[in-house]
Amino acid sequence: MSLRLENVAVSLPDGPDTIEVLRGVSLAVAPGEVVAVTGSSGSGKSTLMAVAGLLRRPDTGRVEIDGEDAGGLSQSRRTALRREAIGLVFQSPNLFPSLTAIEQLELVAHIERRLDDEARSRARHLLETVGMGDRLHHRPGQLSGGERQRVGVARALMGSPSVLLADEPTASLDEDRGRAVMDLIVAQGREQHVATVIVSHNLDQVAGVDRRYELRHGILVEV
Repeated sequence: MSLRLENVAVSLPDGPDTIEVLRGVSLAVAPGEVVAVTGSSGSGKSTLMAVAGLLRRPDTGRVEIDGEDAGGLSQSRRTALRREAIGLVFQSPNLFPSLTAIEQLELVAHIERRLDDEARSRARHLLETVGMGDRLHHRPGQLSGGERQRVGVARALMGSPSVLLADEPTASLDEDRGRAVMDLIVAQGREQHVATVIVSHNLDQVAGVDRRYELRHGILVEV
């Protein structure tokens, strides 16, 4: 499995009390598999994604990325593993306003010190794959919200991750653009053979996934 969570628990302080945000959550996602997670506000969706994305450590439980247990890793190794193996798509793509679409992707390779002809070719191919082949040299201000999110999806895939995590990727889009971006993420998860988890408040927009889950009071339930 590319992504495996076993009995993950997270508690957060709430004034003098403590809230169990995640309670014994287990989830396994194989390469090329796509799962969707929904839940009401405050159900723990963002915390789940932060744990799966190695952005925070669980209080108890195990997180494996590509078979590697992240629990005992140093912070620097966790950061490296996140950069190497995990692609993140957020509600807002957070593109750099001064960079063109293709430069957004090339920056990923530059940070990893592997910006060469092969990386430039991959950046172009990914943007063409997500329907942005005619917008390669457009800056974010020249793109629509849906187009910016497509660039964000391509950027998340630029490093050839084994895990793709999309946290409310269509919350700022209208219904039609939101559904198009969801369809794109599902299709790319399969095509790129990436273990994909999509968190959304609106599962009506998510079609063709392998499994659907709901977070209920910190417990992950398949629906």
